[in-house]
This record gives sequence, C-alpha cells and structure tokens, in this order.
Amino acid sequence: MTRRDTIRAALATVSGQHLVFLDQLAAAGEHSGHSFAPPEPDRWRNYKPQFFSPVEFEMIRAYTEILIPADDQPGAREAHAAEYIDFAVNAAAAHAPEMQTEWRRAMAWLMAHRFHGLMPAERLELVERMSAPERDKSARRDGYPIYQLIKAATVFAFYTSRAGLIDTLGYQGLAYLTEFPACNHPEHQKLNGESS
Repeated sequence: MTRRDTIRAALATVSGQHLVFLDQLAAAGEHSGHSFAPPEPDRWRNYKPQFFSPVEFEMIRAYTEILIPADDQPGAREAHAAEYIDFAVNAAAAHAPEMQTEWRRAMAWLMAHRFHGLMPAERLELVERMSAPERDKSARRDGYPIYQLIKAATVFAFYTSRAGLIDTLGYQGLAYLTEFPACNHPEHQKLNGESS
C-alpha cells in the first residue's frame, strides 16, 4: 500500500472536493527529489476559506500568529495554520458537526470581544487574559475554552506542516540512526537496582 492509498483509506469519508486536495497532497510526497519532504502544496498558498467568513478567517490567522509567531524559525503563517483549521473544520460537516458548532461559538465569542477590530498589542493582551488559567490555576476566564480550542488546532496544524515538522523540528522521515547515544545526565547512568 502506498502513502497515497493509506491517506485515501483513512479519509474515505471526507467529501470529494476534500479528497481531491488530500490526494494532491499525498502525490506531492511521492516525488523523487533530493529533499526528504514533499514540497509545500500550492493549494495552501492559493487557499480560499470554505468555513469561516473573511473576517473570521483573518481573526483565526491573527490568533494563530500570536500563538506561534515567526522569528528565526517559521511561525503559524508560514505553516498555513489558519488554512488548515478552516479546511479541517469545513471537512467536519458530515461526520463531526459538533466541531463546527464549537468553532461557531468561538468565532461569536471573539467577535463579541471585538478581536477583529483590536490593534495587535490589544489582541495579544486579550489572548494573554484568555490563557490566564494556563499559568494560574485559580484564574477563571470565560474565554479559556476558546483559547484551548484555537491553541490545540494551531499546535496540531503547525507541527504536522512542513514548516513545523521539517523546517523547525528537522524531521527526516524514514531516515534511520546509525548510533544511539546514551543520556549523559549522571542521575540516569545508574542501572536498575544499583545503589548510590
């Protein structure tokens, strides 16, 4: 079974339009170039939102860029995290409509808090307030579940993208190790049952 067949089988329940896109993505991985990774699919660069409105899509893009900004490494924008989130949420229509409901609630919450109209520093401040329970367990924020939803989707989108997996983490696919260096921490050098 090829990589393309595996992806087809796993996503057989996705609508035809989405299957065509995923098939193109799998085919990109079968090229015989010098890189371990397939090239970035052109579909992401020319992607038009299918689930979110243009305003909502820009909110998602801005939010993901706050969570994983670009620095000397690529960030959420380079990983096309907003595009992936829109694609995944739109694809959930037939088999996980509750996912779309959850994202509709999240967008309504962000709109009610004027995220779309805030300046970048104000957006950052709002995200920090929403995430307060992550740092202080006694903090209560009604936006925390929305923060968790967007963060989980952003992290997944980033670390399964070429920018996150290959460019940032340096994953090389089916490469194998020629040696297995041991841990050099002194506390890990003792064998089971060995006394100090």
